[in-house]
Amino acid sequence: MCDTSEEPALGYMEMVSSRDAATLLPIIQAHVKPGTIIWSDSWAAYSQINTLPSVQSHSAVNHSIEFMTSGGVHTNHIESYWNRAKIKLKRMRGCHRSQLPSYLDEFMWRERYGKTIDNVLDNIYRDIAIFFPV
Repeated sequence: MCDTSEEPALGYMEMVSSRDAATLLPIIQAHVKPGTIIWSDSWAAYSQINTLPSVQSHSAVNHSIEFMTSGGVHTNHIESYWNRAKIKLKRMRGCHRSQLPSYLDEFMWRERYGKTIDNVLDNIYRDIAIFFPV
């Protein structure tokens, strides 16, 4: 999922054992703010997103018909975010499946806090201090 209030959009990715509604809806609910407007594709598991308490509205685009609805609903931000993650993994020449969650975590952290080497060092020191107080 992506937060489009940032430029470029910042995302959240998580490995899941199943792509069904019972798996995905609790993850979505746990990571969206109250009043969130969600755009998605027409994957069946997303059909009940509008029932989540934090979701203000949900609109979907059916990619078998169009890539963007006449109302402007599209999935370009999440496609772009996932593409950036895949490029990172390809530059690494892939990774072992068991390590993929940690590489996705690192990718998400760097997208938020590690754009430059100075950002990486300052922010990793800050995060270490938060998680391992002396």
